[in-house]
Amino acid sequence: MTKQQKKDLATRLKEHEQLFIGAGSDVESDEQLAEALVQFILERRRILADAEHGAVATAAVDRETLKRMCEWDSDDPALSTLEKVLRRFATGRGVEAVELLKRAVIARAEALSEEQRRRAKMPRHQHPLDLLIEREVVRNPKISQQELVLALRKQIGKGVIDVIEDDQIWGSSRLLKYFPDSVNDLGFEAL
Repeated sequence: MTKQQKKDLATRLKEHEQLFIGAGSDVESDEQLAEALVQFILERRRILADAEHGAVATAAVDRETLKRMCEWDSDDPALSTLEKVLRRFATGRGVEAVELLKRAVIARAEALSEEQRRRAKMPRHQHPLDLLIEREVVRNPKISQQELVLALRKQIGKGVIDVIEDDQIWGSSRLLKYFPDSVNDLGFEAL
């Protein structure tokens, strides 16, 4: 296949995808959606096989596609639901396939949401600069901004702070923190 043929094929596949997406509707029944999905899959295979719509070759490509959908067997557990969905589409049980697909999407979304909740509850690690500032404020709760800057200057080159200039702290070639108007603005007023 030449570069131009590959480009033409990619264009045809993209157009087919856009037509499918554009033809969708929020009020489609599961049966309509199932039929549309099967037709999308069949037409995609026809494009890949370069079988013209309505030709004898089209029927052969469709039969082969449906047969593959029925027989597909992957050892990847992540694909097991997809295998069932394709098998149901191929055997004329499109509504069941759509319902299974919807349940799988909902289950995946719930699992993702649960994982995000779990991660949100995990303690956050403080940035090393915040730990340095907190240490100085704990040592001296009445520390002034000037005293804090002097204490932090002593930490330059020790792994966290590279430069302090113009009320900015730089580390690893990036801005770490602006100095606020007062130490309390650093968020340590509760200490």
